[in-house]
Amino acid sequence: MAIFISSLSLTNFRNYSQLDIEFPTGATLVHGQNGHGKSNLLEAIYMLAIAKSQRSITERDLIRKESISDISYSKISSVVKENNDSTKLEIHYQCTRSDNSDGFTAQKYIRVNNSPKKSSDLIGILNAVIFTVNDLDIIYGRPSDRRKYLDILISQVDKEYLKFLREYSKITTQRNHLLKLKRNQHISPAEMEFWDDKLSLYGSYLINKRIEMVKKLTEISEPIHRDMSGINETLDCIYQIKTQKESLKCKKIDQKTFKETLRQCLSRDIALGSTTFGPHRDDLIIRINKSDANRYASRGQSRTAILSLKLAEAQFLKESRLSSPVLLLDDILSELDFVRREKIVETIRHYEQCIITSAEPDSIPSSLFENSNTYRINQGAISW
Repeated sequence: MAIFISSLSLTNFRNYSQLDIEFPTGATLVHGQNGHGKSNLLEAIYMLAIAKSQRSITERDLIRKESISDISYSKISSVVKENNDSTKLEIHYQCTRSDNSDGFTAQKYIRVNNSPKKSSDLIGILNAVIFTVNDLDIIYGRPSDRRKYLDILISQVDKEYLKFLREYSKITTQRNHLLKLKRNQHISPAEMEFWDDKLSLYGSYLINKRIEMVKKLTEISEPIHRDMSGINETLDCIYQIKTQKESLKCKKIDQKTFKETLRQCLSRDIALGSTTFGPHRDDLIIRINKSDANRYASRGQSRTAILSLKLAEAQFLKESRLSSPVLLLDDILSELDFVRREKIVETIRHYEQCIITSAEPDSIPSSLFENSNTYRINQGAISW
């Protein structure tokens, strides 16, 4: 199957007042100076895949600042084509006045073919993989960055995982509330048992799904990395389950073991007023030659490792969905040497659609540039 974005419309999104653009299959190059909206364009497309921004903490950041005085709205709209079928995807933000620091709030609405939907209904319709210079956060960032990376990837192919992830978050909040109460007053063991049972059900499921995903990523990325690095370096990933006493590597966990670990951590949890064991505390260890890349890898080694993982992510989505994900490359080719640029370009040819941004068009290999559709962005306006 072939899935691609045929058109994109932005209204009051980031620095765009209004943008309407069409995309063909194959490669599209979008170039322009930094700060003119290239990354914002790819952010909007990726939002249609995962139903939220991978960059912003608050949704108010997505609203074009010049439109705030009108208390208007912001909209991302796209037509996605799969074989002979077309699907209209839309993320709409309605703004209302507020006493907060920004002076307004933004309420998100999702529509698919003009019908109201939940965010979870949007995820998985369009699969996409985004490559950015900030991908190094997967190695050098916080554990939460690595958990987020896994969660986004798994959620695109597994609706049940997304549902369990949201339920787990709610249950953890409830249990933390109970732990805070337990510090100051008596709480019945039955009530704690109730939440521990639920947490064990959802938590063990999430951990085991992540372990499966990490194993798959390692299998796919290792040969990609060997080819990309050009030397005999190994790349592997380990899922690390954090407990009170130790870190367990890549061992699946059942509900009984999960619940027993919660009991072992209970005294500490009560003292801290929060749940210290579970998938919300775990980590992903990326290793080069069996050494933690976070501690021992050079910047160049880490960049090659991340490229290999992102390409493995794309291949995994392609195999899982039996359709090619849209590749979004946000100004990363200029960061690479000639050999790695050529290897990326060769990989791109195997995907239905790729949208590349660059502040330096000369860094794009001529073999791709000659056959690509080209746009220029200047101050949020597009030209050919």
